[in-house]
Amino acid sequence: MVFLLPSHPWRISYSSNENNPIADFYIPALERAVQYDRKSGFFNSAILSKVARGLGAMLYNEGKMRLIMGCQFSPQDLTAIQQGYELKEAISTCLDRELEPPKTFVQLKHFEILSWLIAHHYLEIKIAIPLKDNGLPEPDKPLDTRHIFHEKTGIFTDVEGNQLAFNGSNNESISGWEQNVESFHVYCSWEGVRDLERVNEEQYRFDQLWHDLAPNVRVFNIPEAVKRKLLRYTPTTKPTWTAATEQDTRPISIKEIPKNPETSINETIIDSTETQLNEKTIEAEKQQWQLLKELHKHPGCLDYCLKSIPITPWIHQLKILRQMIDQWSKSAMICDEVGLGKTISTGVLLRYLLLSKQVKRVLILVPASVQPQWHEELREKFNLHFWSYDKGIFKNSYGETCQSIENPWNEKELILASSHLVRRKERTQELLDAENWDLVVLDEAHHARRKSPQKRDDTPNSLLRLMRELKDKTRSLLLLSATPMQIDTIEIFDLLSLVDLKGEWQYQDNFCDYFDSLAYPPDRLRLEFWQRMSKDYFQQGGQLCPLLEQQLSKQDRLLLYRLKDIWQQGMAMVNHKQLCQDNNFINASRQFLTHNTPLKDLMFRHTRDTLREYYRRGILDKDVPRRVVFDNAIALESNREVPLYQAVSNYVRHFYNLAQQEQRQGLGFLMTLYRRRLTSSFYAIKKSLERRLEGISITEDDLTELDEADDAIITGLESYLEPTDPAEINYLEDLLRQFENTGEDTKLSAYIEILRHELTQRESAITFFQYTDTMDYVRDTLVQLYGNQVACYSGRGGELYEQGQWRIVKKEQIKRLFKEGVIKVLLCTKSASEGLNLQTCGVILMYSMPWNPMQVEQQIGRLDRIGQVYPTIRIHNFYYDGTVEAKVYRRLRDRIQAFETVVGNLQPILAQVPTFIELQCVSP
Repeated sequence: MVFLLPSHPWRISYSSNENNPIADFYIPALERAVQYDRKSGFFNSAILSKVARGLGAMLYNEGKMRLIMGCQFSPQDLTAIQQGYELKEAISTCLDRELEPPKTFVQLKHFEILSWLIAHHYLEIKIAIPLKDNGLPEPDKPLDTRHIFHEKTGIFTDVEGNQLAFNGSNNESISGWEQNVESFHVYCSWEGVRDLERVNEEQYRFDQLWHDLAPNVRVFNIPEAVKRKLLRYTPTTKPTWTAATEQDTRPISIKEIPKNPETSINETIIDSTETQLNEKTIEAEKQQWQLLKELHKHPGCLDYCLKSIPITPWIHQLKILRQMIDQWSKSAMICDEVGLGKTISTGVLLRYLLLSKQVKRVLILVPASVQPQWHEELREKFNLHFWSYDKGIFKNSYGETCQSIENPWNEKELILASSHLVRRKERTQELLDAENWDLVVLDEAHHARRKSPQKRDDTPNSLLRLMRELKDKTRSLLLLSATPMQIDTIEIFDLLSLVDLKGEWQYQDNFCDYFDSLAYPPDRLRLEFWQRMSKDYFQQGGQLCPLLEQQLSKQDRLLLYRLKDIWQQGMAMVNHKQLCQDNNFINASRQFLTHNTPLKDLMFRHTRDTLREYYRRGILDKDVPRRVVFDNAIALESNREVPLYQAVSNYVRHFYNLAQQEQRQGLGFLMTLYRRRLTSSFYAIKKSLERRLEGISITEDDLTELDEADDAIITGLESYLEPTDPAEINYLEDLLRQFENTGEDTKLSAYIEILRHELTQRESAITFFQYTDTMDYVRDTLVQLYGNQVACYSGRGGELYEQGQWRIVKKEQIKRLFKEGVIKVLLCTKSASEGLNLQTCGVILMYSMPWNPMQVEQQIGRLDRIGQVYPTIRIHNFYYDGTVEAKVYRRLRDRIQAFETVVGNLQPILAQVPTFIELQCVSP
């Protein structure tokens, strides 16, 4: 398969302090190149070997390389030249002196590859010498022997003419090479005019130098004597090479190296240091390799897994890891709060299970929006190389792709795929027909749910239906969700059923009635029901919660014995009435019965309060941040904005009711979206109405709402179009005329004032919008105030404001510039709320509030994460005062402090809000 340069996700820069330039850049580039032009430093063995890193990848393409290097003259060389010694002869003497035998196995391999490429005319080397006007190599002043004349530059070209150029510092030093310090920027000819111009400029400079046309520079072919000296390393057959070759830094002590007879070099002894390998060294290395080979059997395997990754898991993540290892292959749920690192917990577990060879086939299902982030983090944080599957194509960690041929789920052992993808009927059947898995991971598992949880009818959506069948096709199932219970107890029952509920707990009525009834006053039947369920839990192998047992023992040991007798041992309750009236017993029983259930054994749940307790005990050296929330009620301008708001509300209400009468679910859903756009900005609803008039109803922003929509609505919106009723067209035209003179935007003015104030207190701020239309509207004003300190991140990707226009850039560049302080104001849409972690920012402004508090929590979670640098996070919520939305948000704020409290204990209350708002917004 031929790989092209654009098929790889190149970074804008590489540094050996942050990346692995060999594995991440040189090898992928050389594997795709048929031409490689390179300018490097002075000619010597060490730098020549550095230049050849990854060059073996070109052996398979039979690509060609042109290399320009400098010559490091000694003071004696310069004196000889000044006295009339031929410059060409001086170069030959200098290069011969600098070409020393290789000192490591990787250097030897580099010399073999270079010499083979030279011998077969795939590589040409030229030497460039900077000259003064008088023709001398250096000025009369003392020579700076550590300075390299040539900047580090390279240009790769693939079979289709795509070019990739890189450029490092022109101040590089020999010591820099010796210390393995390397950094450079990358430019792609296919990524915009500016990059193309830079690539063309680098190619022109190289060609000018190669053909000896550059002013004040003389260029020579490599001297024949030096060439012959290098060719002695030519192997008799084409050298073999793998990426692992670049890691073989073992020292060489070889006295004799077999030489190619075609070079007619008669020497038999190369150097006293080049002898056969020391037998003790060989034996020691054999033992080390054997240890790695048998690592899965070694008791230090877990320790190696944790110490060989670039992150340090937190204590709660290690707790999950050790319990999962001890109970493997038991299925489980990880339900830590947003921002507490469920991905990290999963990654360290996967790394151990794979290295210990306890699993081989692993499937990870995640929302499509975070699939790229998962792919990147698995590799960068855990060195796990999964194949990402999308649209019939597999992509590995290096961006290389291959097409699936038969059943794709059988073609790779480690697969990362979208949970949206597998919900499609044809993909579902392929997955169920595939070979069994050792482990299946489902991220955002709460998307697997019933269509109407409150009714408790068995109406699973397509994802839940798939997971019910898939659980029998895997040894273990790991579910991830910060919000496992959205509306009703039945939802967490469904997820735990996938994990493995047993005994009395496997029946939904028992499970739901148990948790629902714990809040009700006790009676005889209820006490007996609680005892039956609790006794069954312990008979199924459940254990007492040790922390609760310790706490109760300190408070009242006799009461603890009584609780254990009744609820654990099942001792008969003689006087039910007396027990029901014993408040101390009932309160302690509720505590006992709440803690000792299958949830304790099947679900991990850590909150920020857990981490704060760790901090108080000294287990953690840094406390987690606290939230400070501000509600900003925007008063609509009475003469312009109030009538316009009412007109749009009447339009939405009228056609929503019409859709309900005609059972047009798609239109009803669309009207709900328009109400949400109205709460975002007048500009957003105006653009939506204009598109509706043109027959375009759904945008990319709206597609993110479909995750929570019923399957019937999704089916009705598959075309993303809803025919516009003729009566609605007249309504729309009249409505749009009212947008012609809206005047000053009161919400935008209030937002700018608050943003200005926050930027006097903090270095940066991030603003979230529900819709791209509103973001574009607001950014037009912000760039007039903050210029190129404003940046965007949306479904379009990252965007920077440069020279009066917006330019698309990669997500990594936006994150880097924001962390470095170059970007002060970052604007994001909901589609960017997943996968954008910005712990260096302490201010978040919700310009348009999501209707689902779970989404609010997800967005705040971009900042409120492990590693947040500020002790407090300042949160500003904006909404129009005097509207239905204001009533809803105030009710949330007053009753449950939705935006100060992390979702967890309050989840059942919060998740009912979207339905409540929908009903309110269309009511008379």
